[in-house]
This record gives sequence, structure tokens and C-alpha cells, in this order.
Amino acid sequence: MKIDPKWSSLSSAEAARLAAEGKANVSPSSASKSVKQIWFSNLFTFYNMLNLVLAVLVATTGSYRNMLFLGIVISNFFIGTIQELKAKKVVDSLSVLTAPTARAVRDGKEVVLPCRELVLGDVIIVGAGDQITADAVVIAGEARFNESLITGESDPVLKTVGENLFSGSFVISGECAVRLTAVGADSYAERLTAEAKKLKTAKSVLKTTMVRIIKAVTAVIVPMGMLTFLSHYFVQDLGYAESMISTVASMVGMIPDGLYLLTSMSFAVGVVRLAQRRTLTQQLYSLESLARADVLCLDKTGTITSGKMRVRETVSLTGEDVAAIAANLYRVLPVDNATAKTVAEAFGGKGDEGAAAVHTLPFSSAQKYAAADFGGGKCYMLGAPEFVLGKKFPRELETAAGFAKDGTRVLALCAAKFDGKLYEAENPLGFILIEDEIRPNVMETFEYFKKNDVAIKVISGDSPAAVSAIAKKAGVPGAENFVDASVLSDGELAAAAESAAVFGRVSPEQKRVIIKALQSGGHAVAMTGDGVNDVLALKDADCSVAMASGAQAAAHAAQLVLLDSDFSAMPEVVKEGRRVINNIQRAASLFLMKTMYSFALAATLLFLPLAYPFAPIQFTLIGAVASGIPGVVLALEPNFKRVPKQFMSTVLKRAAAGAVTIFAGIMFSVAAGGSLGLTLDEISTVCTVFTGISSLVTLLCSCLPLNKFKGALIAFCAAVFFVAVRLLPGVFMLVPLGKAAALLLAAMLPFTLIQYFIRRNQLRKEEN
Repeated sequence: MKIDPKWSSLSSAEAARLAAEGKANVSPSSASKSVKQIWFSNLFTFYNMLNLVLAVLVATTGSYRNMLFLGIVISNFFIGTIQELKAKKVVDSLSVLTAPTARAVRDGKEVVLPCRELVLGDVIIVGAGDQITADAVVIAGEARFNESLITGESDPVLKTVGENLFSGSFVISGECAVRLTAVGADSYAERLTAEAKKLKTAKSVLKTTMVRIIKAVTAVIVPMGMLTFLSHYFVQDLGYAESMISTVASMVGMIPDGLYLLTSMSFAVGVVRLAQRRTLTQQLYSLESLARADVLCLDKTGTITSGKMRVRETVSLTGEDVAAIAANLYRVLPVDNATAKTVAEAFGGKGDEGAAAVHTLPFSSAQKYAAADFGGGKCYMLGAPEFVLGKKFPRELETAAGFAKDGTRVLALCAAKFDGKLYEAENPLGFILIEDEIRPNVMETFEYFKKNDVAIKVISGDSPAAVSAIAKKAGVPGAENFVDASVLSDGELAAAAESAAVFGRVSPEQKRVIIKALQSGGHAVAMTGDGVNDVLALKDADCSVAMASGAQAAAHAAQLVLLDSDFSAMPEVVKEGRRVINNIQRAASLFLMKTMYSFALAATLLFLPLAYPFAPIQFTLIGAVASGIPGVVLALEPNFKRVPKQFMSTVLKRAAAGAVTIFAGIMFSVAAGGSLGLTLDEISTVCTVFTGISSLVTLLCSCLPLNKFKGALIAFCAAVFFVAVRLLPGVFMLVPLGKAAALLLAAMLPFTLIQYFIRRNQLRKEEN
């Protein structure tokens, strides 16, 4: 476009002054954490600080091997930190706007500048394929824009001189000069997404449960540790080192440290697997949120449809070749919108390549048709049936309406006459039927959600009838139940949220109304979106999924980002979440069992003149072979069953049998050992071996029903435990057992199987 001096473009000096005043097109800081924040948030947690204090206390005794439990703390820290850093790197690479540069007019000349260097009042020139980088007003020329990322409506909009533009709009056709009226944080898109840019934490039953556990442990672990130390040091007169080691062992035993590591590793593995499928997970617990969702809200364009159109068929009313005539029309008319491009590409090889027109009338949004006069009586009109046919051809207009009922776009072709000023239809020749291209595999995706009792809600800015028709084709259950949100109050819309499956003409604020209404009904709601108009609802949803091809504001607001913008990837994301949750639930009983019997043991020994029978390093050995190693391995196993709603009650029920068995066995060993005159080291060895074997039996129970893989895992863990006991007794503070101690251990071993029979009975009940 030729630069007009009347545009009053800025000079370089003026632009520099405006940039210094903070009026540059710089987006507010990213919603993602800084690198420093990520390191600090993973390092300075209560869990880490508690274990660090315990390690310092052990260090004061000089028994450094008993500090081995810090390995779990360090592993947990690095897993969480590395995952978050990787997520930050990928999400920050998603450009706020797909156009990194713009053609600006500075000092009366056209220059190419990075979008962030544009300032308020700058004049930029945009053409087909460009994206508006800030709010603006058209000052010269005209162009058609796709504003779907802002309004949710996919139909192109013609913008002429004096009309406003919003950042995020794409130029479909034409060329114009625009002056920036709002930049950076002041633009419409940034104002709308300001709330969404605040950090959003994924809702997680697992995380909530862990917080409750750590709060409960915190409430008792410090006072109980102090009382244990006082009892050992002053009452039993065991000395500082022995009293401190026993105290720390009792406190370490009550902390379900392995569960934190297992959870972090399980989700981290899930994140890596999804990354390989081009899905970015911005928070570890996002997988759980989607796996628990029972309602999925989504848009039409970009989710059900690809955003492209195709000619389905042509219908001739007179025997004329509709395709050939359409091809001739678009040889002489500008192909300046998506519909024209679709027709031109479909019929490019037909018609008369030498066709020439004596007059043409390009399509405009006002007249809704295009026309051309080729001379010799060959004059044609092509466009929207109600504008081409009008009331002059009611029968053909009714035929077109019938084609449009299923969401098909209908173009009417008529022979016409041209009087030098106006075109008028004389004879309907036929129709061109165009439909939105439905994404491949989308029907299989909806079928998957249907089988898994996940309701689908299609929320769009387009016509409700058209969206309903497309949703039917894609296999959305209940797609015939649709409402027009533009004529409903918030209360009426909330009431329709449960029953309707399709919502048309929905504003960004109304999307939030629908989400909140579903949540009020007890549903866990997931939502997919790609535009600025989606971000408020994405933030409110229990789980939010964005398409990378859309606005970056949506990617910031979402917990998951589909980097290939492929909705068919959703079932794999759900499966990965289910695998993680189900495996954690199965293995959690192994860790919470230790917390349960350790708490009961520490509390009981406060009232008895008996020493705590464990050292921290012994708990490290037991935890490694009975929960740490198997927990990590089992977390990788496929397990795609539906996620149960009750997490804590199920885990505690499974852990209780093992905890009671181990607690009773330890108390009997301590009491009997004292009566038999065993040394404290012998009692500790008996308790360690008994607890290790009982914990392996608990592992066996958690693996029911068995298969070869699980059987091999149990055998490996048992072998590691017995090798450690036999070959490395000094490392784990174990001593050779005398005859009395050996007989006591042998007598106790049959009791370890009690929990096996209890768990097998529980499994039968769960299956029934």
C-alpha cells in the first residue's frame, strides 16, 4: 500500500519518547513463574525444612549414615524443579502473537519492526495473513478480518475506514493502514485476560489429601518427638546420641516421605509421556484434574472442525455445469475470503481458462453475493440464497433452507442481467454446498468420552442451529438439545447448563456462567479453548486445555496445552491421568501404612519404659524395598480404570490391615524381648526384620491380583532386603541374633500373613 502523508505517522524521536513513557506494545509479564521462583517454591517447603531439621539433629550425634533419608528429599526437589523449568521453557516459547514483526510507518517511510517496539499512535500496514498486534482503528483501505479469537465467531468481518480493530484479529483478505489506539496492557485482549494471567493452581484430590496428612502429622510430630527424646534421655537414661537417633527415627517413620517422591515421579513420568505426544503439562497435578472430569466443555472451531471448509457437492437445477460457471466467476473475481478460496480451489480445473468479464462485482458483507457479466448474455450471481434469490424464487429459497438445516453453507448460483448499475437474478441454476471440515478421529474421541461417562458441552459464538448440526455430524451425544445464549439471562443460561449440549452465540462472560453452573451441580468440569474469549472460562474450569495455535493468553490460562492443536489427543491425556492416579492410590497404602504404625508405636512407647526399637537408616531400608522401589515401578504400569471418587478412605482401608499387623508384632517383640533378656540391638534387629517381611507382604497385597511382572517385582524387592540384612548388617545397624532372639523372630513370622487374608477378602468385596 502506498504511504499517504495525511496519515501523520510518528517520527523515530516521538516513538522513542512514547516508549520511554511506557506506551510501547509490551505485554505484561508472563503468568509463568520465574526461574528463581521455581527453585525457591520447590526448595523451601515445609516437608523439606522438616526433614532438613531432622538431618541436622542426627548430624549432631555423628551418625551420618542415619541421614540417608535426605536422599528422598533431594530427589523430590529435583524432579519437581526440572519438570517446572521444562514446562516454563515450552510455554514461554509460545508467542503471544504469531506475527513477531509488523510493517510500521516511521518518519514517513515503511520499516519492519518487532511488535514489542510499536508504540501508541504508530501507523502499521496489514495485509492477508497478518495479525493485529494491538487495538487499532482503520485509517485507509479496507480488509476482512477473522475475529474468532476475540468474539468466538468464525465468519469474516469487513473493516473500513473509521472502524475499530482488536488485538489478535487476523487479516483474511484486503490491505489497510491502521493507527494503534491501545497497546500492551491497555489493549482489549490484555484487559480481558488480566485476571487469567494470575497463577492458577490445579485442583487436586491427591494434593489436598497430602496437605491434610502433613497438617495432621505436623500437629503431633514435633511435640511427640520432644516427649520421646525426654523419655529416652531423662527417664531411660540412654544418652544423647542414642536418644536423638531414636527420636528422629520415630519422627521420620511418621512422615510419608516416599509418597511425596512417588507422586512427583508418577506425574513427572506422565508429563514426559504427554510431551512425547506433543502435549504440554504446565502443572504436575493437571493430569489428575482432567482424569477426574465428568463434563468436557469445548468450542466448535478448532476442536470439532479444523477451521477449513470444503465443497461437499453441487446441485444443478437446469442441467447447467454449476462447477464450471463457478470456476469462471473466480477467474475474474478476487478470491478474497475463505468461501471464495474454497470454491476456487475445488473447481480450479474446470470452466473456460480464457474467460473474460466486461464487468465484475466483488463480494461484500453488505450485498452478500458476487457477480460478473461475461457479455453475450452470460451474466451470473453467486452468494447467499436469501440475497441472490430473494422473494422472487420462493421454491428455490425453500430448497436452499432445507440444505442448510444440517449446518451446510449454501451458495446460490443464478443467471442474471446487468443494467449497468445493478445485477438482478433471472433464473436459478443451482447450489454449491459447503461444509466445515470435521477433524479426523473426532468421532472416535467423542465415543471414548461417552463410554467413560463424560458429558460433552459445545460452547460457541456461532449460530446455535449450525453448531448443533455440526456437533451431530461429529457424534456429540444430545447435540439436538441447543440454546441461543444471546436471548437468555444468566439465570436462564445456568438453568440450561445441565440439559443442553450445545450453546450458541455465547459471550466470554456467559461461558463462565455455564462453567460455574455445572460446578454448582457437583460436576468436575474440563474445558478446551484457543481464543481470548475463552480465557475467563478456562481459568474457572477445574481443568483447562488450550490449543497452541490460538492466543497465548489462552495458553497462559490453561493447565494443559495441545501443541499440535489436535483434540483427538485428549483421550491419551485422560488415560495418562488415570494411570497416574490409580497407581498412586494402589501404592499409597504402602507409605501410609508406615505412618500409621509409626504413630501408634511412638504414642504407645511414651507411656511405657521401653526404648524406640528403630534407627532412621533401618526405616530407610524398609521403605526402599517395600514401598520406594515398587512404588516407582508400579507407577509405570498401564491402569486406565475410571478414577474412584473416594481416595483417602480407600487408601486407609487398605493400609489399616498391614499397620495393625506390624504394630502388634513390634509391640510383642519389644515386650517379649525384654522378658527374654535380649539386648536393645537384638530387639531392634528382630523388629527390623519382622517389619521388613510384613511390609513385603503388604506389597504383595497391593499387587493382587498377581501377574508375572508383579511377581518378579516382589521377588526382586525381597531379595534386596535379605541381601542387605545378611551381607550389610553393620551398615543398617543390625546384629547377629542369639537363639532366643531367633526363636522370637521365627514365632512372629506367621503373623505377617494375617493381612494377606484380610486384603484378599477386601478385594473380593471390591470386585462385587
